[in-house]
Amino acid sequence: MHSTRPLLIATLFLVTSCATPPLRSADSGPVGASGLVLNERRLAPGAGGAPPSLAAPPIGAVRFESPRSVLAYVLAAAPPRAFVYPTERYYYYRFPLGPRVVSGNIRFADAEERRISVGYFDASNGADLRTAEFRHGVDGVQLSFEPSRGEVRLALDGVARTFILDTSAFSPPSFPMLPGEVHVSGIRDESGYFLHLIYWPPERSFYYVLNTDRPRPERWHRGESSSVELWWGEESRFCFLKDRATGRFVLVGVSQREIRENTWFDGPFDQVPPRLPIRAMLEEAYPYVIDAGGLDAHGNFLTQPGQRVAISPYQEYVSGAELESYVASAVRDDPTPRAWIGATYEYKRDWRAPAAYESGGHAVFRSSAWPANHWGAASAAWGEGHTKESSARWPANHDPATSRVTR
Repeated sequence: MHSTRPLLIATLFLVTSCATPPLRSADSGPVGASGLVLNERRLAPGAGGAPPSLAAPPIGAVRFESPRSVLAYVLAAAPPRAFVYPTERYYYYRFPLGPRVVSGNIRFADAEERRISVGYFDASNGADLRTAEFRHGVDGVQLSFEPSRGEVRLALDGVARTFILDTSAFSPPSFPMLPGEVHVSGIRDESGYFLHLIYWPPERSFYYVLNTDRPRPERWHRGESSSVELWWGEESRFCFLKDRATGRFVLVGVSQREIRENTWFDGPFDQVPPRLPIRAMLEEAYPYVIDAGGLDAHGNFLTQPGQRVAISPYQEYVSGAELESYVASAVRDDPTPRAWIGATYEYKRDWRAPAAYESGGHAVFRSSAWPANHWGAASAAWGEGHTKESSARWPANHDPATSRVTR
């Protein structure tokens, strides 16, 4: 487990968005003779649990180098009323095109501004990708948004479709909230799971809790640990901890392989609804974003177009047995969210002041033992005599005001 931390930091600090949406295929394999698969067909399967075959439109006009032609093809393939299930508004697709398999999505995150993004790649060569943004009234695109119904009307080359942005995940949790908790949003992940994203200010921590009011998308199997109750998704390999005090199922583990391969089961970090006013929470939980140039109100980086903070409070694991051992050691007997926060801790929160804060002789190497979430603004005030040993007993998430007076 511990050997995976650098990779987790590298891959989950941010999530691509806007003009370059995450490039994920609609499914792991073809459906029907056409090989065409659409997002909604997987999440709302037909009889027998299998997505129905689709009659694909003629593909002759589609060119891999032309995002407009790919958009026109997917639009023609979609039903008159199409459903966009994941909560960050991705409509996934996958279809064969000559020597390639085109895998990607239409992203409706900016429907309020009457623009969409298209991104796709060759499934056999992830480096071979294309992205584009389309606006209403440009290049033949007609787009309107009806917020009261959550419907986007999209037309191109004489073909019009209505895309319905599913909001069924947004209902508040039915379980009682603990003191201080903030319900950020309901989530419908592309894995099919319904979750609740919750923030707890006392530890500046996010976590995902299973929405037990909605059906699970797969069977579960009990883990081997005798000290904690862990449950594993049969296909997703998501790992959930059942908290003894509350009965909640908290997401604690996602497979590193699924993250690397950018599959349906890479975790809910990329399905946080795009219009949430969460900047203050993100700056508290992830101090590095301030030194990275700051965020807009919805968690998009101001200096990195198309990049959004990834909220990933769970462990990226290689070995399930190793994850179980880690979670067992991290769980506490506590009636507050501290019971599981250690098991969901994100190592990207261990931000160290960059070289720019070498103020008064305080070098970066002295910070190697500082607790998580110390603030860069405070680092600049530390004098030459302040070494890492001085910080050894500070608690995680200590307040900046404390740092300024503690030398």
